Amino acid sequence: MMRPAKPILLAANLLLIGWSPAGAAEAGAPSPLVHIGATEKICQLTGDTDWETARPTPASTSANFGLDGTDLGYPVEHGGKLILLFGDTWPAPHPPGSDPEVPPDDAVGVVVRREPPAHDGRCLDMTVHEKPGGTKKFAPATITGPIPVKQGSFNVPSGGVSGADGLYAFFWTNHCFVPNPLQPSPDEPLARPAPTPNCPETNERSSVGRAVMARSEDDGRTFRNVVPMPRGFVYATAVNSALPADLPADQRLGIFVFAVPRYRASIPYLAQAPTATFANPATWQFFSGRAADGHPTWVSHDAWVRGAAAPGANRPQTWKPPGEPEIFVPADAAEQCLGEFSITWNRPLRMWLMLYQCHRRVWARAAPAPWGPWSTPTSILDAASLGCRLLMTPEGCGNRRNFWPKVPGTGKFVRGGLYAPYVLNRYTHATDGPGRRGTIYWLVSTWNPYEVLVMRTTLQSDAR
Repeated sequence: MMRPAKPILLAANLLLIGWSPAGAAEAGAPSPLVHIGATEKICQLTGDTDWETARPTPASTSANFGLDGTDLGYPVEHGGKLILLFGDTWPAPHPPGSDPEVPPDDAVGVVVRREPPAHDGRCLDMTVHEKPGGTKKFAPATITGPIPVKQGSFNVPSGGVSGADGLYAFFWTNHCFVPNPLQPSPDEPLARPAPTPNCPETNERSSVGRAVMARSEDDGRTFRNVVPMPRGFVYATAVNSALPADLPADQRLGIFVFAVPRYRASIPYLAQAPTATFANPATWQFFSGRAADGHPTWVSHDAWVRGAAAPGANRPQTWKPPGEPEIFVPADAAEQCLGEFSITWNRPLRMWLMLYQCHRRVWARAAPAPWGPWSTPTSILDAASLGCRLLMTPEGCGNRRNFWPKVPGTGKFVRGGLYAPYVLNRYTHATDGPGRRGTIYWLVSTWNPYEVLVMRTTLQSDAR
């Protein structure tokens, strides 16, 4: 996902003063997770050369599939396979002179390996969908149908889920390649910033963008049956509650859909969708807060779309969702920062686990139910400790490959960062120790180098 180097000003200022989460936990929330030991890199999933070790990567994706650099790789369990939905992939199949926001350029990986990733020279044994004819060029996921969907630069798949009739994916579209910074705006979550020459802030091209959902019957090669997502569900993913074997019975409510309305400037919303009618968002119900007894309250699609504030003519950005729909209460504006995120049912912890990145760290939260209450966050990976190990520094890292042009007028390199932490839940397993303890394997994207890594972390909960 080709992200321009335009940080949100609030986040940048907080970084300078060393921001860390603060504030009391919500009533009834579990204690923060304990991070046991250090998070470990297992392997580099993409590219041909491991940036840290200079050794060949197991998948050699450039030589084998024409995939040099990419990000994301949202994992979807479907049909016994692990489908990885990558973001903007190099070299992008953009014809010279074309609009970079439009053409599809998002690669799709496939994993069948069941053994946890290890330092065994195999990583995930991943293959990548490729064009026919022995071209050794990746075939991007393509969307067909009457609704136009941009699939070029900074217009990417945000997540997916296995449904009763196929693999569903959520696509972020109509998003500017060079967006304007978004600030938190909980009362008007779809409000757009002032237009600029790079981003006119129209329905067709804006810094907020919009989302669609589409279905694939060929493991993510092609998607059809495109439908617009409900208001506020802009950067979305989902969990099928029928799949975890030990999920509490009162949480088997079909498919849970999570989404943020403002990329890296908001808190997720939640919907529950009947599995049989998942393709029709008009049948979904939407979380609008927790009652005094902790149970969730839900509203219909019509009530959700109508919202708490009636939109003005041709101004859906004035919409406000009903009730208190954010799944956790941010301690301050700095916590309204979620963009890419992962929510999974963690069997060893017997809780829901959320991973996300904010302020150059990856954080973990836990909750007894998708609607919370969520624990306060625990840091599991800090970019500040990874310079010239996994990430490029502004001063460079010797002869390590630089993936982006230097920052104009400074001579500095583009600093690497962490984002898109996605749990590979098929590899989660219990670990010996006190309390509830489990080890997760997860993907993370590194901005420079522009690649995807496989990580391993052990977490503990003191819940009984």
